Amino acid sequence: MPAAAKGGEVGGSGNQFFLSDSFSAKANVEFSYGSASDQVYVGDWDGNGSDTLALRRGATFYVKNSNAGGNADQVVTYGRPGDVVLVGDWDGNGTDTFAVRRGAEYHVKNSLSGGAADARAVYGRAGDAILVGDWDGDGEDTFAVRRGSQYHVKNSIGAGQADQVAVYGRADDDVYVGDFDGDGDDSFTVRRGAQYFVANAIRPGSADRVVVYGRTTDTTLVGDWNGDRTDTLGIRRGSPAPAPAPTPAPAPGPGKLVNFGNGTHRVGTAVQPGTYRTAGGDGCYWERLSGFSGEIKDVIANDFEGQSIVTIEASDAGFRSSRCATWVNVGATYKSPLATSFRDGTYVVGGHITPGTYRASGGDGCYWERLSGFSGEFKHLITNDFDGATIVTINASDKGFYAKRCGTWSRI
Repeated sequence: MPAAAKGGEVGGSGNQFFLSDSFSAKANVEFSYGSASDQVYVGDWDGNGSDTLALRRGATFYVKNSNAGGNADQVVTYGRPGDVVLVGDWDGNGTDTFAVRRGAEYHVKNSLSGGAADARAVYGRAGDAILVGDWDGDGEDTFAVRRGSQYHVKNSIGAGQADQVAVYGRADDDVYVGDFDGDGDDSFTVRRGAQYFVANAIRPGSADRVVVYGRTTDTTLVGDWNGDRTDTLGIRRGSPAPAPAPTPAPAPGPGKLVNFGNGTHRVGTAVQPGTYRTAGGDGCYWERLSGFSGEIKDVIANDFEGQSIVTIEASDAGFRSSRCATWVNVGATYKSPLATSFRDGTYVVGGHITPGTYRASGGDGCYWERLSGFSGEFKHLITNDFDGATIVTINASDKGFYAKRCGTWSRI
């Protein structure tokens, strides 16, 4: 699994990169660099405060000091082709360099050059997953051992006991490291599908922020792309496949609703604007599109959930879904009488559920949202919480309510 902003190899494949300078659903920096099969690392190689990429081929690293295509700014050979390589600012001089890991032994280099290591350290076990970060805000990156959902954080490069042990997320979560609030020390973000649960301190408990970004199949990068001292998200993706031919629109009979299935559809021809609901499915994923380039810039909004409700606007160019059940006009799914008890999913207030104050049985990772619309965009999020209160008042003016991993909600 990918480890960190400045940590292990990013992983994945592809030579297209989409970086966001803020926690939004859209990238503001897009470029191609290297080959699809290159190993990729993130670091501040020239000490200017911004993170960029380095490609690895064997024992040779092609370092780029700007987030753009073109030739490398520096070429370095270090270690052996089969080595596990980590990236960090080991001496606190503001510049990231490499460390080679061999089992539980680390050979640290404080400059981008070949030759002997500047320091050697032993920490943890040979089979441990290792994260890299500045855990105490002293400007120097050190190691943390991950064992399941438990993290053993060390504030110096050396053997001995951890300085802090914390639990966050679940044992099978993808975890990333970064300074997500710009306070000078690094913490963890858990990824589940296309959702990111950001914690601004090394501690158990609720996330400080929940973000949806990219697709479930994307490889995630973390870095400070613009030098504002705050780490944000990026993705690595392969070249887009050609867009499939639009699905012909079925001719509806008098008074009948036009439903549709998975695939990529043009809005206004194959799919009409409106609000639709799906019963979901294992791995159900959808996107509202402003174009068909296959690039992230054309994703208006997306989500990776089970039972979903989405409003497709007349201004949308297309809509794409995969692994979802049939999409049905939401009005055809309204219930009478309205429910006063319900489980996970997305519901129309006044269409499926009645307004009121509800209590949930709760559960590990309970997350909920009150909604003013179903666009999938942040503008329609009234409020939300993650592992927080399990008593929520749903107002009659709310358009919708969404919950996940909360158990049963019952009106009180």
